[in-house]
Amino acid sequence: MEPAEGRVSEIVTPEQRRYANRVRHLQARQQANLARGPKGLAAVWWDHARAIATRAEREGDPALWDHLARTLENWCQQAEQREQQRYAQ
Repeated sequence: MEPAEGRVSEIVTPEQRRYANRVRHLQARQQANLARGPKGLAAVWWDHARAIATRAEREGDPALWDHLARTLENWCQQAEQREQQRYAQ
């Protein structure tokens, strides 16, 4: 029996399937949180960042936690500077 016309049979590894599932899950969560606006999307990205760092740590690369911490520190510093400028006026 031949594959349906236009379909390409491809072998998908378990890692590729897991990655595709994670992407679909992220996209579904982003869509579900659109109604909450940027706050909802920020929550999705925060959860996703923690999941990535946790997965990397489990695979022997804990450095992503440090990178995430530095990124958040930079964001907080910038936000605090904006706040100080707003109240200094």
